Amino acid sequence: MNRIHGTILDPQGQTRFDHLDVSIASHDLPAGRGGWVGYFDPPDASGLITGGRFRLILDDGRSGDILIQGVRAKGHHVPRVLFSAESPLR
Repeated sequence: MNRIHGTILDPQGQTRFDHLDVSIASHDLPAGRGGWVGYFDPPDASGLITGGRFRLILDDGRSGDILIQGVRAKGHHVPRVLFSAESPLR
């Protein structure tokens, strides 16, 4: 997985988290489409529920819509948010 800084926007376009370390990896989808998976560790996970849709904007200018796949405990009171997307980063 590649690590890069990014920003998470809520469905209304408001910044939810800024300057996050995001880990992402691409993967192949049917019909030759590219998708990607990844995770980030926000300071808190309130409002980040499985099935929620958000916008990820990476510091290198790429962006895409993400689907929250789950929230796990990375450590004591430290959440890890797993996500996926079925379209390439643009």
